[in-house]
Formats: sequence, C-alpha cells, structure tokens
Amino acid sequence: MTTTENEKLASYDEAIRGDHLIGQWSFEPLLDASIGGPIPAGVGHVWPWSTTRPRLQEAADILGPAGWGRTNLTFLNPGITAGPPGSTHTLAAGIQIMRAKEVNWSHRHTMSALRFVIDGNPESFTVVDGEELAMDTFDLLITPRYSWHDHHNPTDDEVVWLDVLDLGLTLSLKQAIFEPFGDESQPRRTDAAQSQGLRMKALRPTWERTRESRLPVRYPWAEVREILDAYGTAEGNPYDGLSLRYTNPVTGGSTLPTMDCWIQQLVPGFDGQRHRRTSSSVGFVVSGHGKIEIEDAVFDLHPGDTFAIPNFTWHRLINDTDEALRIFSVHDIPVLQALGLFYEEPHPIIGAQPAPAVPGIPKSPTHRIDAMLDKDETR
Repeated sequence: MTTTENEKLASYDEAIRGDHLIGQWSFEPLLDASIGGPIPAGVGHVWPWSTTRPRLQEAADILGPAGWGRTNLTFLNPGITAGPPGSTHTLAAGIQIMRAKEVNWSHRHTMSALRFVIDGNPESFTVVDGEELAMDTFDLLITPRYSWHDHHNPTDDEVVWLDVLDLGLTLSLKQAIFEPFGDESQPRRTDAAQSQGLRMKALRPTWERTRESRLPVRYPWAEVREILDAYGTAEGNPYDGLSLRYTNPVTGGSTLPTMDCWIQQLVPGFDGQRHRRTSSSVGFVVSGHGKIEIEDAVFDLHPGDTFAIPNFTWHRLINDTDEALRIFSVHDIPVLQALGLFYEEPHPIIGAQPAPAVPGIPKSPTHRIDAMLDKDETR
C-alpha cells in the first residue's frame, strides 16, 4: 500500500474503534506469528530446593505460629509478565508448609488443586468434602473443583507439600469462585459405609449411581512405589521414560478434567529424545539426579527441585547417573484433548502404542487370530 493509502486506513481504523469495531486485517500480525505453531508462554525454569525450602521456612517464621492466610510460596515463571501469575500460563505450582498443631481453615474454589506431599506424616490429613485423606510422604491428594477442603497437622512436626492448581486456566476463562466455609473445619464422615473412598474401590453398591467426577482421591506412595518396582528396569518410551498416569479410579481417565498427573522413572543412562507438545507441565524431583534440556538451556535436577516446561517447547530429560531418577509431573493435557488442540512433535507419543499383545497363538487356528478382540487389543 502507498503512504497515502496507509494513512487513510489508519484513520479509518481509528474511526471505527469509536463504534467498537476492528478490521480483520488488524489480526494479520498475530496470524503470521503463529506460523510454525503456538508461541510458548513463559520460559523453561527450575526452582532449586536449596533455595525454595529455606525461603519457605523464612515465611513460616515471619508469619508466626498461627500464620497469616496459608504459608505458601508460588513458583512464578520469569517469562510470564502479563496475565495470571503462575508457573506456566495454565498451571500454578508452589510449596506450602503446615506447622505443628496447625489447621488451615476450610474453603472451596473453582480451581482444581492437588497436593503432592514432600515431608508428610500419616497422622496429618486433608479433609475433602468430608473425606479424611492422610498426608504421608509422597502421597498425592486430589481436591476437585469447588470441593470443601481443610488441612490438619495434629503432630509435633512440620508438613510440607507441593501445590498445583489450574489457576491460569480458570482465571483466563473468568471462572474463579472462592467461598470460605465459615468454620475452621468442615464436618467429617463418621460412618465408613458412607465413604466415597470406599465406593472408588472395585466393589460398589448396585443401588447407587456411580460418581465418576469430583472424587476426593488419595494415591498412597506405598502403592505407587510398589507399581514402579514391578516395572523393574522397563524404559517406557524414549521421550518420557517410564511414565505412569495417576488415573481416575472409577473411569480410568485423567487425574482431573484439567490436569493429568504422572510419575516418571528414568533408568540409569536414560538419554531422552527431544520433543514438544502444545501442553505445558510442571515437574518435581522425587529422588535421584539428572538433567533437563529446555530449548537451549540445560538445568541440573536434584531431589526437591521443581521445574516448568512451557507449551510447545522442545525439551528432553537425561539421567546420567547410576541410580533411577523419579519425577512427579502435572500436565494440562486433558483440557487440550477435550478441545481437540493437543498435538505432539516429532510424532504422537501419548496413547500412541497398543498395550502388550495377548501371548497365546494356537498352532492351527480355526478362526482369525484377532477374532473377538476389542479395538485396543492386539495378538
């Protein structure tokens, strides 16, 4: 366009803004910037445990025994300078401490939340919609959206956990609701026969409608560790290692509608391949040491470190030690899958491979060897 034409268009754009209108041509720069994929929100970053744990203790000491609100530090991504604060553009991770004899008062909110216990005690607990969930070390506790929850530490020791909420997602959608319960604690179920936890097991009442969502779930670390040990030295896939999902115990689906939790185990010598996803994630090093490459940056990983991987960012994990590296991670994959926006490069990874084949093949089959198999089975 000529200078005169540009000036005329600029004058027109300014005029129609007064009518609350905008021309489609104004969006062309945004479309051009999206060629090649979405622009990552934020940068790859690691919050070392050697820094965050002392800072958390400082906060606890300053706030005093009763605290002021909840003693929680949120991990802020240094590359996110606008919009909701968080570790990625959708997820807010942080660490929280509960002092001896402390109770964190009951409330609820539309943000879904989870607690991965770092330093726990089987006598400490969280109450979610009346269900008491123990907070032992490395347990995972789920607080679904708009569930009443309060935390209790009747012991003489401090309890520390990793918090992850879908804060950025909920705030961006303008769906945040918060409500205090009004009392320090909510009522707890006293009749075991009324327990929702009991109803998440394999045997369920025939006369009730089965609840499939907003479940107050606890995944005990003892059970997770037993499963990890059963896989032995299995390498999983060349991108994420042995990556196991914390599934909804009723449906087998994602941990929460907006967040999926994994436990990853990288065998000694694991040299992960570079990949990227339209999703973002945060990870916490449970045990072991290693490295993570995010774009051109390389970060060392130690127990207690937390890291963030922005959306559509090339990354890979490395275990260059002689011991297994275990990582707890949280991903916003489910919401992108629900919207049809989940995509991976260099090729599909999540759910791309069939389960192990049925081992028995007759010597002289009467029918096709794949007869009567379901679509997700192979022989």
